[in-house]
Amino acid sequence: MPKTKRSLSTTGKEVKQAKRVKTEETAVEEKQKQEIKTIEERDEESAKHVIKSGDQKFKAYSSFLEESPFPKFKHPTPRECEVANEVLQEMHGEEVTKEFEDENTPETIPHVLDAMIVAILSQATSWSNAKRAMNSMKKVYGSMFAYEKIMEGGKDKLQETIRCGGLHIRKSMIIMTILKQAKERHGKWDLDHMFELTDEEAMKELLAFSYIGPKSASVVMGWCLKRNPFTVDTHVYRIAGLWGWRPSTATREKTQSHLELMIPARYKFSLHFLLIQHGRSCPACMGGSKGGQKCTAAAKMKALLK
Repeated sequence: MPKTKRSLSTTGKEVKQAKRVKTEETAVEEKQKQEIKTIEERDEESAKHVIKSGDQKFKAYSSFLEESPFPKFKHPTPRECEVANEVLQEMHGEEVTKEFEDENTPETIPHVLDAMIVAILSQATSWSNAKRAMNSMKKVYGSMFAYEKIMEGGKDKLQETIRCGGLHIRKSMIIMTILKQAKERHGKWDLDHMFELTDEEAMKELLAFSYIGPKSASVVMGWCLKRNPFTVDTHVYRIAGLWGWRPSTATREKTQSHLELMIPARYKFSLHFLLIQHGRSCPACMGGSKGGQKCTAAAKMKALLK
């Protein structure tokens, strides 16, 4: 049956649309390649200073092990922490419990290097996005922790594999770098000797890895090594400011040092996850809030603290 003018016109539009999409995809790929090249060039230069960088990170972290960077700032008090834990447990305890029923939740991961990889995948994204990246790695490599296959496959394959989880270029670079450093330093992809180290020794070794800061190191310390640090992520940092648990100008790193000393040990683990859940769901405390909304948790805490 001969094509009509209309069908020919439609076909032409489809071809143009396909070409436009292809051009856009090519532009995106070129941009990503340039990003990779930039990261590689920077990493090649910074690799010479890995030990120095690790020492600097640990020095900054350890300078406030015994005294808060804000010695005159007395909040949160132990009673405020107790009430916050009680209120948030009532509001979000069920959601947190469900999250820990997930087999991928890092608290259940027994090996240090594995916990580091999960911590990296969960950086700056939601847990659901992180799980997408984890499931994709399982499908492609057979396991999230098939390090031989991951290294053999190379960075491009890893980038495509974890693209679904977001920030795939940076996270693939970090994962490849950490695996390379672990193998170079210990001859194997195994960091479980850290179970025998003191808290200070373990933190120092974790911070010696490129791209691992106090927050990620504390996550591994708590999730895997079963130590008891208090970890400050974006949600915790934001809520600490809104609730008056830190000075308004405090950095996240100094906020972590401050709260590590101020929050009683028995509340550190639960408060960390309860605050994260609260930061995801409270209209007044979630990221991007324009202000003006009422925080139900803060109101309940205020009433109980009278």
